[in-house]
Amino acid sequence: MAEMKNGAFKQWTEKHAEFWKFIKFSFAGVSSFIVQYIVDIFFHFVVFRSLAGHTVDNAVFRFLGIDSQMDAAYAYFIAAAVGYAVSFIMNRKVTFDADSGLTSSLIMYIVMVVATVFIAAWMKAFFTDFAVNHFASLNGKTNALADAIIFILVTTIPFLWTYPLQRFVIHRKSNKKEESEEKEEAAE
Repeated sequence: MAEMKNGAFKQWTEKHAEFWKFIKFSFAGVSSFIVQYIVDIFFHFVVFRSLAGHTVDNAVFRFLGIDSQMDAAYAYFIAAAVGYAVSFIMNRKVTFDADSGLTSSLIMYIVMVVATVFIAAWMKAFFTDFAVNHFASLNGKTNALADAIIFILVTTIPFLWTYPLQRFVIHRKSNKKEESEEKEEAAE
């Protein structure tokens, strides 16, 4: 019975290979999201707690128009680095079974991540400032619920560009591996 279930599952995943990749990508995303969220909360409310109420003032943030609370900004950058590292490993090996050059994949991934982190940091600053300025109950700083809602928005919006980039640009299979898999499928 287990053999039949495994066979049926394998057939389904082969028949719906692209959808199965999307499911695995989503699972990797949720897994890295959980790790990232735990790291963010820890750094935001424990490590950088003393920075609450202080705004970031550096050239990069001024250039990007980010006027964010230090605790939120620093916690996000650290959490994002950890979350994206988990995502890279899971997607390269599990989701896309990539065998393209690790160095080129890593460079492209880092470029994507840096752009995504800056866009997401801007979004987090925007949503945080909006919440603080428009909801009197927050008393000038975010709370755990507001931070959770903002975090979900900031981590799910980049999904719109990260899946296509990782699937079709960053985590590729070499042509030889794809050709041998196609030949194996044709032989069966």
